[in-house]
Formats: sequence, structure tokens, C-alpha cells
Amino acid sequence: MSLEKWVEYGWLRREPTSPDEIRSLLGIVDRSLADAKVEAVSTDLRFIAAFNAALCIATMALRATGYRTVTQAGHHAKTIESLELTLKSNARIVQKFKTLNNKRNKSVYDVAGAVSDQDLVAIVSLANELKDGAIAWLREIHPELLEG
Repeated sequence: MSLEKWVEYGWLRREPTSPDEIRSLLGIVDRSLADAKVEAVSTDLRFIAAFNAALCIATMALRATGYRTVTQAGHHAKTIESLELTLKSNARIVQKFKTLNNKRNKSVYDVAGAVSDQDLVAIVSLANELKDGAIAWLREIHPELLEG
């Protein structure tokens, strides 16, 4: 499968990006990871902040390749799945991210306290791993997006 196939299926649309947009998205990642460290708030909210950082990294990778998800049911799942096509993340990482997405959904929509300390550690670790990989990928594949 390719991102162009995803356009054909209506899951993505082509849209150019800019260094400013990529810098802004990386700023959101940094802010969200900092928020995830604030021990004065619940584990659930810290988890959500770290999850948002990881999702923003996946979004940034899509944007760097010139695509954007179409807002529809399941667009977060598509953003997560796109990591295999953008950053070349392995299926294990994507599956772990999808599992943590289910935890996020449960925490946001169903019940407080659905997230464990281990879940928090897992999403923070995943977000940091994705961030490191994304920055290396940008430097190698799209260095023009880091200029300015």
C-alpha cells in the first residue's frame, strides 16, 4: 500500500507543508511531552498528553510527505497506521501505538483511572522513540523542512 493509494481511498488528501508548520508541530510535541511530566495531574491526563505528542509526530511525518488525513471517523487510526509508510516504523510499533490508542479512548470517553503507571511509561517511551526517529528522518529525507 502507498500514501497515493490512501488518497484514492479518500483517507488522505495532498497538501504541501512548510518549515514553519513542521516547527510548530515539533513545538506541540515538546510541549505535550513536558506536560506528561507534570506529576500534579492525574496519570490519565499525563498519558493523554504523551499520546498527543506521539500522534502529533505521526501527523508531522504525514505533513512532511505532503499529505493530510481527511477528517472522518478513524482518522487517528489512519494517522497511526501511516507511520509504516512515512517513518517506516515496524508493525510492532504501530500495533503498540494502536493498543495505547484504545487505552486513550477508554480514558477519554469511558472511565477515569483506566490508565496505569505502566501505560504512562509505555506511551512516553513510544513518543520519545518516535520523536527521535522522526527528527533523524527529517534530517535525512526532508532537511529543507528543518531550515529557517
